Amino acid sequence: MMRSTLALRRVASAIAPKQSLLRAASLAAPTAHHNAFTSIQTATIINPRSFATAANNLGSILQREINEEDEAAAEFGGQMPPDLAELHADIASNWTILEGISGIGSGGETGSGATVRLFKKSPGSNGAKIGVVVHCQDTEEDVPFDEDAFLEGQEQEESEEEPSQAVRFGVTISKGGKTVVLQCRCGGDGDISVESAAVRDGESEGVLMALAGGENLNAALYQGPEFTELAEDLQESFQEYVVKECGIDEDVAAFISMYADYREQVEYVTWMKTAIDVLD
Repeated sequence: MMRSTLALRRVASAIAPKQSLLRAASLAAPTAHHNAFTSIQTATIINPRSFATAANNLGSILQREINEEDEAAAEFGGQMPPDLAELHADIASNWTILEGISGIGSGGETGSGATVRLFKKSPGSNGAKIGVVVHCQDTEEDVPFDEDAFLEGQEQEESEEEPSQAVRFGVTISKGGKTVVLQCRCGGDGDISVESAAVRDGESEGVLMALAGGENLNAALYQGPEFTELAEDLQESFQEYVVKECGIDEDVAAFISMYADYREQVEYVTWMKTAIDVLD
C-alpha cells in the first residue's frame, strides 16, 4: 500500500512542473500573438500621403509633356502644318476625307481620330467605288534592306539619322456587292507596295469598318494567296492598279504618310490630357 502511495506522489510531482510550464506558456502566448499582430498592423499601414505624392509626380510629368507638345503645336497656331494643310486641300478635291468609323469611335469618343478614311469622289473606270483606310499607329521603321550585307552575312550598319516611318493602309475596290481589299504599304520614300489581296462580300463601308475594327476581314475566311508567291508580273499589275486605277499616286501616298503622323501626334496629346484628368 505504501509503495502505491509513493508511486502516486512521484507521478504527481512529475506532472506538477509540466503543468506549471503549460500555464506559463499559455500566459505568455497571448502576449506573443499580440506582438505579432501589432507588427503586422504596423507593417501594413501605408501613409496616405504616398498615394498623393505618386499622383502628383505622375500628374506633373504628364503636364510637362503636354506643355512641350502644346508649345510645338503653337508654332502652327494649333493647326496642321502648312505643307500638310496645302496637301490636304489638294487631296480633298478628289477624295472625301473622314476621321473615325461609323459605330467605332464616333461622336468625338477619345481616340476616335486614330482611323482615317478616304473615299474617291469619282468611280473607277469600271464603275467601282474606291476607298482607303489607315490607322495612325499602323507604322514601322522603314529601314532599307542591304542585300549585299545580307548575302555576306554582315550586320547592317545603323544610321545615326532617325529612320523614316512606313505606314500600312487598306484599299477597297467595291462593285456589285463584292469588295477586293488590297493591303498596302507606303515606305518613307513614298514607294507603294501591295502586301496582300483578298475578296469579301459587301460594299466599301462595311469592309472598311471590319478593317478599322481589327477583325482581319474575318480570320475564318480565305485571306487570299500568299502575295509574294504570285507571279512577279501579277504582283506588279496589282501595284500598278493601285497607283493608276485607284489613284493612289505620289501625292496621295505622301498625304497618307504625313496625315497619319499628324493624327498620331494629336491623339497622343489627347491621350495625355485624358490620363491626367483621371489620374491626377
